[in-house]
Amino acid sequence: MLLLNWLDLSIIAIYFAMMLGIGLYSARKIKGMDDYYLGGRRFGKWLMTMYAFGAGTHADSAVGVAAQTYKLGISGMWYQWILLFNTPFYFVLAAVFRRARCLTTGDFYELRYGSSLGILYACMGVIINIGFLGMMLLGSGRLLEALTGGQLSFAWSILLITGAFVFYSLIGGLVATVWNEVIQGALTIVMSFLLIPFIYKAVGGVGGFQAKVPNVDELFSLITPGEIGLFWIVAATVNQFFSIVAQPHIMSSMAAGSTELDNRVGFASGLLLKRVCTIAWAFVGVLAIAYYGQGKILGDHVFGSLVRDLLPVGFAGLMIACIMASVMDNGAVFIVATSALFTRNLMRRFREKQDEGLELLASRIFSLVFVAASIALAFSFDDIPSAIRFMWNLVPLIGVAFWLGLWWRRANRYGAWASFFAAAIAWIAGFYVWELKGDSGLPYLITLYLTAGLVAGVLVSLLTPAEPKAALDRFYLTINTPVGQEDKLERLLKLRQQVAEVI
Repeated sequence: MLLLNWLDLSIIAIYFAMMLGIGLYSARKIKGMDDYYLGGRRFGKWLMTMYAFGAGTHADSAVGVAAQTYKLGISGMWYQWILLFNTPFYFVLAAVFRRARCLTTGDFYELRYGSSLGILYACMGVIINIGFLGMMLLGSGRLLEALTGGQLSFAWSILLITGAFVFYSLIGGLVATVWNEVIQGALTIVMSFLLIPFIYKAVGGVGGFQAKVPNVDELFSLITPGEIGLFWIVAATVNQFFSIVAQPHIMSSMAAGSTELDNRVGFASGLLLKRVCTIAWAFVGVLAIAYYGQGKILGDHVFGSLVRDLLPVGFAGLMIACIMASVMDNGAVFIVATSALFTRNLMRRFREKQDEGLELLASRIFSLVFVAASIALAFSFDDIPSAIRFMWNLVPLIGVAFWLGLWWRRANRYGAWASFFAAAIAWIAGFYVWELKGDSGLPYLITLYLTAGLVAGVLVSLLTPAEPKAALDRFYLTINTPVGQEDKLERLLKLRQQVAEVI
């Protein structure tokens, strides 16, 4: 018998019934691939804000921060706060993705560099999303395991949540996902802050905390010598510039709004909201040191154990509903983004005739393979912080090519390939040969592979032929022309072509 009463189970049942209704209703609105992958680009600022917040916030976010702050003190907050300094730039970056008029991030790479980079990104994008989904399953499984006192095992937790989000993503696409984000986002915000007054009272307030924890000043320092210092913060922040642009779901997160302003406001606001919630997760982890004793329980279990031990009857069920909401919408986001890469950027390479019905069926079948690989990866991670570091290292390998192509006209496909392979080799060598591991090795590893990727990309681009001028003109004119001004775009492209013919 699980450690849940009738109220917990009732809350979970009501939530699932509501989500099922949203999914079935949303399925009726899917008329084609644009509806399935981008929801028809019809969401406003509020929905885009909640979508960005929900897509970037799931169980491993809260669990990972609580685990690291329980281990290191408040400095563990940087595991989610490293995006704080980058958030204002996303207001500008969202317009680039919107104006690219692409369905997937792979389309963006293909628009800039040609079909070979579209294929490379599609392969990497699938691998990246396997990692993201595996990390999310790990965090959600550990949280459910802690909430039920271990009576629902980690393995069974993963199987339960996998079944829920696979079914949900297959019937509803992005329309169902965005509406789920609204509910999940609201629950996440509530649960993020709800624990603080309960655990604050349980440890005896400030006096009780100070009596139980002798090194208070060290725990509330934003840096931890030998683990998370200034070099770590700077390196991780820079690394996220190369990571955020290369995440496969970034196209739907930044381009599914009805207008360019909706995308800008929605994405930046959603991520800023996550930074606020991070503060709550961090305080929960630090206060848990006084409540449980440092190192007395598994770090990945801290958040769930506190919910189980401190919140009133019914909140465990609400927390499970929150987890399932997070898993269902984020799992759906990963599945939708990955199936889009498979059908558009890989499958179409081997089929001359397009058939949207066949592509939709193929994407749903491929989703099952993708999920199976993610489950296997979830069981291979040691803990959530190590899984987070793994993804931090993996995604920027292909992100270097994005920034080279966006800011430097001379960057070409050869340089893009070179940047990827150089960064990947440097990462492998740094991690496995020089053993730059854990928080202590992270900033050195980041510096190594980003430097290798940038240098290789620049040198090879300079030593090889430039991209065709017409293709470059189309790319830069496209991303500099707001959506809705397609007539102007076509006129500019024709003018450029005429000038080129005269010359």
